[in-house]
Amino acid sequence: MAFPEERRGRRVASLGGVSIVDEIGRDRRRRDGVNTGTARRTARVFGADGRSLVVAFDHGIGGANHGGMAVPGRTLDELIGAGADAVLATVGLAHQFQEKLARVGLVINLDLCTGHEEVAVREATLLGADMGKFIFTPWSKDVPDSLARTAHVVAVAHDYGFPLMIEPIPVSFEQTDAHTAENIGQAAKMACEVGADVVKMQYTGDPASFQQIMSTLYRPVVILGGPSRNDDRGLLQMVRDTLDAGAVGITIGRNIWGHERPGHMVGAMAALIHEDASVDVAMRQLEPAFAVA
Repeated sequence: MAFPEERRGRRVASLGGVSIVDEIGRDRRRRDGVNTGTARRTARVFGADGRSLVVAFDHGIGGANHGGMAVPGRTLDELIGAGADAVLATVGLAHQFQEKLARVGLVINLDLCTGHEEVAVREATLLGADMGKFIFTPWSKDVPDSLARTAHVVAVAHDYGFPLMIEPIPVSFEQTDAHTAENIGQAAKMACEVGADVVKMQYTGDPASFQQIMSTLYRPVVILGGPSRNDDRGLLQMVRDTLDAGAVGITIGRNIWGHERPGHMVGAMAALIHEDASVDVAMRQLEPAFAVA
């Protein structure tokens, strides 16, 4: 006599009259739905061409109240109107400027969520965010468990179908002697392995070493801008070099919202990212007389 749960000649265990196979099937369908949610949310941060211009506008969490950060509503209008695909913001900005941010992809800063990851991820999803951003500082003596922290927040976020942008910074922003090409490459690789949906990483400083690193990575890479450069051509050349090496875009803040004409800088970045323009062509977007949409 065959058992009711017997399939293909083997007996399947059951729980409360429901076979484990059924439970696994339900879990798989739930996971497929979560994966679909992750993909849909990630797509909101990218343009139709698979590239992304994200303006990092979360520096207020560190007290930044100058430049475009001093007048966030007006600056957001300018950045979004000029063609930003998404904005990296704080929870406070997301609450205050919901209508403005509804026009673009929304990435929420989750750097301070350690210890309350689930609450932070749930709040981000309730705000309608499309992605979270979390900083990862390998080899830091101040945060020796940074890898474990990052792995945990990735797992929590993915359980909600919520993608994560991981920002690997060797040791810390301040310890610049640790920001070698080798360390930058290893940190980016670790971000991929821990489950990042997007990697926000530093430029190594030269195309050859960056190209070598990019050949080892398998998640989309966007480039951060770092400290204010006061060198428009140098900034645009860096973006051009990283795009040519395989990066899919940027997540740059101070060098955009701190610029005297933030919208023009977004226009210049958009020309590089979405139109594959040369640096010379992109530089024309920065001319005062150039019209910004």
